[in-house]
Amino acid sequence: MKKKSSSQVAWALLTEGVTQARVETHRAQHLVGRAQRLVDASEQKDHIYQVAGDIVLALPKRLERLATVLDRTGLALSKMGEDFLESRLPLSEKVMVDEAIEAAFNRGTPHHSMIKRVARRYLKKGMEQ
Repeated sequence: MKKKSSSQVAWALLTEGVTQARVETHRAQHLVGRAQRLVDASEQKDHIYQVAGDIVLALPKRLERLATVLDRTGLALSKMGEDFLESRLPLSEKVMVDEAIEAAFNRGTPHHSMIKRVARRYLKKGMEQ
């Protein structure tokens, strides 16, 4: 039990770290975009490219690679954490999440719909008793 608890905490900390790093990467991308527009509009554009062209051109590419790595890591963590989160939520909460995702992202499969119908019947019976 102790090992499972600590792995859940570790998973949560990793997820938080990746999420925060992704937000900061997004903010940095906005700043770099702003800097790029300023450079492009500058009367000293040629001089800026002469002294710092490698930085001006490379930084956006590096940030894009960083964002991809963070997105990939975030996806892996979300898949790893799915079982943990599902085990903590009651069935009614799982159904609510599934319905919200299906409505928001139009993600539904025939198998998913069948599971949802069974879950609704189960919940309805539980409420009637």
